Amino acid sequence: MNTRVLTSRSLRVAAVAATAALTLAACGSNGDSKDAAGAPSAGAATAAGPVVVEATNGKITVPAGVKRIVSISYATGALLDLGVQPVGTSTIDENNPMELLPSQTEAAKKIEPIGSGIEINIEKVASLKPDLIVVEGATAFDWGVKKLEGIAPTLYFGIDKPVDLLTAQEKIATAVGKDAEFKKLKADYDSKAAKIKSDYAAKLNTVKWTIASSYGGGEFLVDTSSSWVGRVLADAGATFSQASADPAEHEVTYSTEKLDVLADADIILIPRTAATGEVPQDTKDLDKQPSWKNLKAVQAGKVLPVTYATTDRYGTSIDVLNQVETILKGL
Repeated sequence: MNTRVLTSRSLRVAAVAATAALTLAACGSNGDSKDAAGAPSAGAATAAGPVVVEATNGKITVPAGVKRIVSISYATGALLDLGVQPVGTSTIDENNPMELLPSQTEAAKKIEPIGSGIEINIEKVASLKPDLIVVEGATAFDWGVKKLEGIAPTLYFGIDKPVDLLTAQEKIATAVGKDAEFKKLKADYDSKAAKIKSDYAAKLNTVKWTIASSYGGGEFLVDTSSSWVGRVLADAGATFSQASADPAEHEVTYSTEKLDVLADADIILIPRTAATGEVPQDTKDLDKQPSWKNLKAVQAGKVLPVTYATTDRYGTSIDVLNQVETILKGL
């Protein structure tokens, strides 16, 4: 068994992303997942005056009245949640386009593409004449922040663990004058989580959850209670299977020979890509393993897809809560 940093899922193909197709314009969500965030329609940032924001690259002064924002990696979803439409954006990588809510897909089609993964077209960024550049990305990669800082004030939020993305969204909201919108998103999330925790307390205390996926190669991943979806489940009061209970690492990698670590799980959530509504083939292929078929959750028909498995912000986290509630209603 070994553990991996945040990059193992969200940026697995970033090193070869120069050849990736830029897929944001076609990005959407499957019909089963509802837009629960109630996010305002996308528009310009409205910061009233200069504000200093503490980011990974230091204390950055964001000028007043920023209107033209270039967003890189996870920053696009964070801004769209707040009702701010960037003028330029990158995708995360070829296997993980932006996981947008249904209300955000039309706005996304109007955003100019600037690259995929860590392969950012600096000249294209400069041509868009941004007032502000916002980067959210794993610290394991070089995002070219120094070059970006030569174009416009740049906020770089280095991500080491899933919860860092929520902290970054709050700081982004302050930078673009959308504190009220952020507070509403967070309040809606907290209220929804508390309601599920109260309404389904009996089921939550007796049902054990885990999240599993695979990239092939004879291995699979188990997400823990500190992972993207795990954090949402924890806030809703879920009980975790043994493999997911330890929050020390947000995901753990096992050989497929160790599928029996999922034996005590009553529900196994598996990721479904927002853009296609499909479970990735490598994860589907877990059912070819004899030990997979012997798992309690598999035999009970409780291997269930979840959209926004890398939920990186409050908008998609609210949607995950709705999916969890739907599952609980059916138990």
